[in-house]
Amino acid sequence: MFTVVLNFKMKKMKEKLIILMIFISTITYSQNNYIEYYNLINKAKEYNKNDKIDSSLIVIKDAFKLVDYIHIDNLKFAKRISKKNKDKDFYEFCQTKLNNQKKLINISLKEKIDSLGKKDQNIRDRKHTKARDYYYKCKYDTTFDCNNEKFTKSEKILKEWWLTDSLNIVELKKIIKIYGYPGEKLVGKESNLSANIILLHYDKDTANHIMGDILNNALINGNIQPRMYARIIDRHLMSAGKPQKYYAIPTPWVEMSEMERKDYNKNRYAIGMKGLQKMIIKKRKNSVSVTYED
Repeated sequence: MFTVVLNFKMKKMKEKLIILMIFISTITYSQNNYIEYYNLINKAKEYNKNDKIDSSLIVIKDAFKLVDYIHIDNLKFAKRISKKNKDKDFYEFCQTKLNNQKKLINISLKEKIDSLGKKDQNIRDRKHTKARDYYYKCKYDTTFDCNNEKFTKSEKILKEWWLTDSLNIVELKKIIKIYGYPGEKLVGKESNLSANIILLHYDKDTANHIMGDILNNALINGNIQPRMYARIIDRHLMSAGKPQKYYAIPTPWVEMSEMERKDYNKNRYAIGMKGLQKMIIKKRKNSVSVTYED
């Protein structure tokens, strides 16, 4: 009798273990879908804009189920929506996530990224930008009266700029090889932005050969968000004299065809980015700024 009962219990435990393994495998698979997560977040923000708070909250919860790391800005957005909807449990869930995710940051790695970020910004001061502008005027403006001495000095300063960008990329590649891409989860929001900007400024990677696969993997794994990913790809394409893929860097002085608009939006949606219709473009004297409707 004892043997029969024991065999029955063992069978039940085995069945439960199989069910648990199936459940875990399902969760693991779902936690890789960052593209759908981004698209759902965009949808939730659209609902919120139209005062459909209940729908916004439902979609946010669906989005959060798809990933193992939820970005800080999205958690803060979810907190605001859950507060409006008086969903105390979800509000507390978001706050707990925010608190716990801070503990995941690799402080020493964050400091390395921050150091590279400072170097990136220091060579983009007034002295260096003036030298760059003078160098390119001499190089490409046939009407400009170029002073040879000043040109040589400007070229020397500009070479410092190029060298710093190249050395930063070498260091960043070493970090990626050891730790993986320095995403928000690993180094925090601000340091992740610094790493992204270093890549953005590396204009010599005009074909996206050096960082192409690394960037693609970073996007899929949630370590770089769609808008910054698109900016890096499009800037490097433009540096090579090629058309943009996502129109992340607006050129409002160039007319866009309806076919181009459709292609841009198709590419944008494929990486979880908002469509062109959500862009707010402001033209200034010497620059263009972009914001997005939420």
